[in-house]
Amino acid sequence: MSPLFISRENFMYLTSQHRDSENLRKADFEFHLRRLRPVIELLAEKDAKLDGDWFLGGSSIADAQRFPVFSGRAIRKEVIDELRRKNADVIDDAKFIGIWNGDLQKGCGSSIEFCIDSTVFSNTFELTVNEMTAETSRLGDYRSAVEVVEKVVEIYTPSNLTFGPRKYQGKQVFEDRPGVSWMLYLPHVLESSQVPEARDLIPVMRDDRQQGTIIVSVTDAVFDVNNRDHVKAANDIEIRLADQDLLPRFVDL
Repeated sequence: MSPLFISRENFMYLTSQHRDSENLRKADFEFHLRRLRPVIELLAEKDAKLDGDWFLGGSSIADAQRFPVFSGRAIRKEVIDELRRKNADVIDDAKFIGIWNGDLQKGCGSSIEFCIDSTVFSNTFELTVNEMTAETSRLGDYRSAVEVVEKVVEIYTPSNLTFGPRKYQGKQVFEDRPGVSWMLYLPHVLESSQVPEARDLIPVMRDDRQQGTIIVSVTDAVFDVNNRDHVKAANDIEIRLADQDLLPRFVDL
């Protein structure tokens, strides 16, 4: 993927996997960019720095500032033309798209990267939000951050979603399964008796039926990967889920 020019020192990271309908037209860049617009609008409510222009990623800062993605709620034609040009040789294969908010100030950058048109593996959605410190989040407390997770789940109906500090990936229990980190979404109805270590279990509804659960490991603070109690809470949940065959392996998704 193209570099997106944001600091990786302290940042929150959301990653999810999903499968799109086989009837979805290949290389429908406008559809995929339009689909993520509600996520960007919600991010802007959390932090004004996440509003305004978003740009296609590029190989240099100048290149990555050439193509603003949106004009109001519409997708700019120049962006679609550029994506078609870049992906002309892989029109029927998996394609990776990266956009960023164009802000180079410390703690202000953000990026979204996603894979479309994959037929062998799941498609992916990834959100990176730079933070000033490891103890705070521009997305707010856990209830505020849950709203972002819920929005991504609503749009993409993922098989799993993890949200929290990127550095947690080096501390999770299983390398071949999703980590819990600050919160994990699974498409299962879960009760507190199944995951007693969770600090909160938030049902996710669709058409008046529960489609899944967001499992929260820490509720009294922003998840801090340098806090041993936070890491232990997430690790304990992973072990509990795996013991019940509820934490999938990536190879099975």
